[in-house]
Amino acid sequence: MKIALIGLLLFAFQEKDPTTTKEAMKRIQFLVGEWKATWSPEGKDAWEETQAWEYKIEKEEYALQVAVKEGKRFKEGLLGYDVKKKSFRLEMTTVDGKKETYEGKLAGKELVLDQVVDEKAAQERIGFSFLRDNRFLGDTQRREAGTKAWASTAAIQYTKQ
Repeated sequence: MKIALIGLLLFAFQEKDPTTTKEAMKRIQFLVGEWKATWSPEGKDAWEETQAWEYKIEKEEYALQVAVKEGKRFKEGLLGYDVKKKSFRLEMTTVDGKKETYEGKLAGKELVLDQVVDEKAAQERIGFSFLRDNRFLGDTQRREAGTKAWASTAAIQYTKQ
């Protein structure tokens, strides 16, 4: 009986996948605003940048767009949700104008997004640990083609301004 009750409670508190992009964005709407991001890449000098996040709404599609000032990696991006795939999608533009796409899931306060690339190519991962509404941590990792192990490439600290 106790096992059945515990199972029922776990099922009741289990996070459900959002059914609309608006519902998905509610989970991460605290990102809206200006953030100071401090990047600490492995073996390189650290830098600070400012990220300004805001809603982008087109018809019934909700997303968050970001503009990066003084960034050395990215200059802008769009974070949305694919209702059919039940995953978040981050489309970033690098400082040299290249487009990169990442997809992944939000589990609790952890959002992990893997780069969408050919399976024979090296792949990057961006992870976020949402600590509080005014502070969170991020990291980037890289996996070389044909390997399974991820290697850390940078740690990022975000503070709301």
